[in-house]
Amino acid sequence: MSRFDYPVYLQLRDQLWSWIEAEKLSSQQRLPSERELSERFHTTRVTIRQALSQLEAEGLIFRSNRRGWYITPERLRYDPSRDVGFNRYVTEQGFKPRTETLFKQLTEVSPWLSEACGLEVGAPVYHIFRRRYVDERGLLVEHNYINPAHCSGLLGESTDLSIWQLLRDKYDLRPEHRDIEIYPLALKGLEADSLSVNPGAAGLYIQRLSFDQRGEFLELDREYWLHDALKISVRIGDRH
Repeated sequence: MSRFDYPVYLQLRDQLWSWIEAEKLSSQQRLPSERELSERFHTTRVTIRQALSQLEAEGLIFRSNRRGWYITPERLRYDPSRDVGFNRYVTEQGFKPRTETLFKQLTEVSPWLSEACGLEVGAPVYHIFRRRYVDERGLLVEHNYINPAHCSGLLGESTDLSIWQLLRDKYDLRPEHRDIEIYPLALKGLEADSLSVNPGAAGLYIQRLSFDQRGEFLELDREYWLHDALKISVRIGDRH
């Protein structure tokens, strides 16, 4: 099949990306409006939107609700085999991290959480919901469920930095064992709203179930990432 047998919007996708590369648009730089692009490429706004949506699906550009289209920054490398917190691995890659606590509360263990962590249904548990940024772009939101048994007063502490460092430094609690799950999903509800994306937008889910040095449940971390933000990178063995 020749390129001219492709649907029009896919031909336009190639033209758009060639133009973006020729203009050397940089990370998080805003594209012209859909109206301007339709005039530049002599097509309809419907076709332009289809082409832009294709580039978005490929992770090359992203849309910020009510603000327009932007060039996607380089993806973060994430190695699940390393015991390194968000702030550290973001900084190591030359980016600037920031965390914003959206709410935190003492609540009760639900049936699904009980099944995951082993605490009894109705037992107390801390629930912290945070949004995390890289170079001021909100890339993920996370729910942290923390066993309060050995960290009384945690909710009175700032949770805008590393919770793991806080648990280690103030309460001498360390995650000695972790189970990790990673899979794609559609963002919806609170998570989609908090990341300013439309319900159903593609996302990546990372779950970490951690136990402390006593073998007791410490934390369940449920992260919801934008689909274009992360790449999984694992090194096995030493390089000679």
